[in-house]
Amino acid sequence: MVNKNQLLRRLLALGCLLLLCASLAGGQLIQLQVINGENYVHRSASFLTTTSTVSAARGEILDRYGRPMVTNQTGFSLVLIYSSFWEDKEDRFTTLLDLANRVKADTGGSADTTAADSGDDPDDGDGTAGTQDTADSDEGATLCATLPITDTAPYEYIGEAGSSERTILSTYIKDSADTLGLEAVKQAKEAASAANESNPKYDAEGNEIDQVAALDATTVVSATEFLDAMRAYLENNLGMPSGLSDADARTLVGLYYSMRRVSFSNNATFTLAENVSMDLIAYIKEHHQQYTGVDVQSEAVRKYDTTYAAHLLGTVGPMFTEEWTGTDNGGPYQSKEGYTMNDTIGKSGLEAALEEYLHGTAGSRTVETDLGGDSLTDHTNTYAPEPGDNVITTIDLELQQVAEDSLAEYLADYQRGGAAVALDPDTGEVLVMASYPTYDLENYNKDYDQISSDTRSPELNRATGGLYPPGSTFKVLTAIAGLEEGIIDASTTYTCDGKFEYGGVTFTCNNHDQPMTLDVTQAIKYSCNVFFYNVGQALTGEHLEQWCDRFGLGNVTGIEIGERAGQAAGPTERDANRKNDPLLREWQGGDDVNAAIGQSDNLFTPLQLANYMAAVVNGGTLYQPTLVKNIKTYDYSDVVEDFTPTVIDTIEFSDATRALVMQGMSEVTAEGGTAATTFADYPIKVGGKTGSAEMTERKDGVEINYTNGLFVAFAPFDDPEIVVCVVGEGAGHGSSVAPVVRDILDAYFAEEEEDTVESVQAENTMVP
Repeated sequence: MVNKNQLLRRLLALGCLLLLCASLAGGQLIQLQVINGENYVHRSASFLTTTSTVSAARGEILDRYGRPMVTNQTGFSLVLIYSSFWEDKEDRFTTLLDLANRVKADTGGSADTTAADSGDDPDDGDGTAGTQDTADSDEGATLCATLPITDTAPYEYIGEAGSSERTILSTYIKDSADTLGLEAVKQAKEAASAANESNPKYDAEGNEIDQVAALDATTVVSATEFLDAMRAYLENNLGMPSGLSDADARTLVGLYYSMRRVSFSNNATFTLAENVSMDLIAYIKEHHQQYTGVDVQSEAVRKYDTTYAAHLLGTVGPMFTEEWTGTDNGGPYQSKEGYTMNDTIGKSGLEAALEEYLHGTAGSRTVETDLGGDSLTDHTNTYAPEPGDNVITTIDLELQQVAEDSLAEYLADYQRGGAAVALDPDTGEVLVMASYPTYDLENYNKDYDQISSDTRSPELNRATGGLYPPGSTFKVLTAIAGLEEGIIDASTTYTCDGKFEYGGVTFTCNNHDQPMTLDVTQAIKYSCNVFFYNVGQALTGEHLEQWCDRFGLGNVTGIEIGERAGQAAGPTERDANRKNDPLLREWQGGDDVNAAIGQSDNLFTPLQLANYMAAVVNGGTLYQPTLVKNIKTYDYSDVVEDFTPTVIDTIEFSDATRALVMQGMSEVTAEGGTAATTFADYPIKVGGKTGSAEMTERKDGVEINYTNGLFVAFAPFDDPEIVVCVVGEGAGHGSSVAPVVRDILDAYFAEEEEDTVESVQAENTMVP
């Protein structure tokens, strides 16, 4: 048993030990805070440790055979840091203008030795460049200014009213009307608010439209008035120098607007320029004291391996406020894991539709810098980004190229536009989706002013967003409806002398040269209006609407990249339209007649027309069209998701009905048919239906009338593998666009017969 003296000795020893430890700790504190305190304070002020996000490379996009369509390369950007570049900085506008002018003058060129001599590698340690090509900066740097107003006077808005960028600018103008003193906009908002109460408007689904939100402020104030108001605000409130040239003021207003778009703040940086050359990087590095708050960042940027398929591939861009906090482009992203306000996201096409797969997972990097901003060392807690998943599309890139080239060749003279869609009728897979005119994604930003000001609207994907009367391509549906409803049968005939009288109105047929008595197959072959006027009169628009709905006409198809629904002519649609336009007359018997030949209120997309024809030729299965075969991991080792055919509906119609309309379509391409010139001697039997549809538009107060040409075809006739729809605006007749269909079929069957399609995917890629 331990006695009292022994216990005291132990307590004394323990106390001495504690005293010694306290003395050592106290001595160290004196050393740190008293003796060397001033030195350490000075050192701590001389260095800054920051952790930054390292963006992940987006996944690649390939065609169905593994041909690359969109991949990645490493590019360099100039990024502004709010706290050190903008906040409380008196010369911020002067420095910003200097940088902007240097970016505009940056034409690329080869890097000199300055950057290497400085010892600063802007790509050091970010984990994004090791397996990617370096961006070719021959095209020069791109200033990230998104204001849709021309760069030079006389200033005008870019793009058509209602386009996405003008809509965003309109919202900005309305929100800033009080701040900018735009009285006309304030009055227009008040009038729209009053109209919500006194004269409500409704959308196609019958929902009431907020007329204040729908107000386009860019039609209320001119571009010059907006720029003047912004310039005055920046000079009076934010210290922008007065006396600048109009061109310099326009540059700064555009950049300030772009900063507001991305919520430039302590929480979000602003990318001033992309694709910056090494020469400009070297200059910024050499003069870093002049450009405090300007960071050079390397990141994976999109590399376009094809100049085709721009509309379906889509664009990427910086995150905007309305996407971070709102619902635009799949937002709000602030509530989604793995996103920051500085991220690049898909803006349109597959880039936007498959954002969740393509985006990837960002990494992080901790860097210690001195007061001059020079990087000293990377800390060890660096997390590499994980690239996004890769998308294998259903598109045949070689077929896509043929379609786009053929559209350009045959439609250029009409000075309008058109589209081509090719589907696999047994799966709904889209083999081709082409829209004319188009643009080059590689130069989209550089050519934006030209693209947006083109009156032919090259940004519009006419395959999914162009709405057209189907013309005589609709007669196949009218025939099916008439046969199934018992209005006609195989022996029913009508005699056509070129005229059809109804309700005191004469409806005409000019599709054959002499009077004829025709049955349903002959009526399809010769596209006889009078035959289908009779069917439409008996069938009525109410039943036509129902059959349109079954075949997906006037409804969205569910394609990944989004689309317009259009409308099917009939009393229900007319009543909905009359809610917004009470002067529009009610549906009448003459509308039954006109709707039966594909006119009246019928407006469909080329994709809908192709999908409807696919359901006819496959016996009644209406598939959801798709652009995606499967999604694979970034290294192609695993399948993330397989996209199997999705059936929207099964349409009930008899084999006898199908046989009759198929026979009629077989004769369209035979001798005497409306497409015989193109396909009578074709080595593979083709079926189809031509169409002509009258259009009217008003431009500058003048009414312009023109006729579109349409052709929906399939081949081989006995066992259809491919359905093609081509629309040519102003082409006049379906026979005018039939050569485009022929070119697509030539390429399709050449691939199949010669087995020339080679898989060119990257090493270790396993693409079915």
